[in-house]
Amino acid sequence: MPDQPSPSLAETAVSLLSKLSGGVELNLSFDQMELQVPNQQNPAAPAATWKLNGSLRIRTKGEPAQLPAPRG
Repeated sequence: MPDQPSPSLAETAVSLLSKLSGGVELNLSFDQMELQVPNQQNPAAPAATWKLNGSLRIRTKGEPAQLPAPRG
């Protein structure tokens, strides 16, 4: 399988949030997590280090997505 470029952080966030609809809550907890983030503008530059220690809550409001009616 050929290597495919990883999605950007923005693309990942959009994808995640598009799947959360209708009063969904996502809770994430981090305990001294370090994330190496490459520099897309300058791949030769060292990666930035993001340190995460705490929690992140994403909550959506609205109506649940309606499933299409079955065909028959």
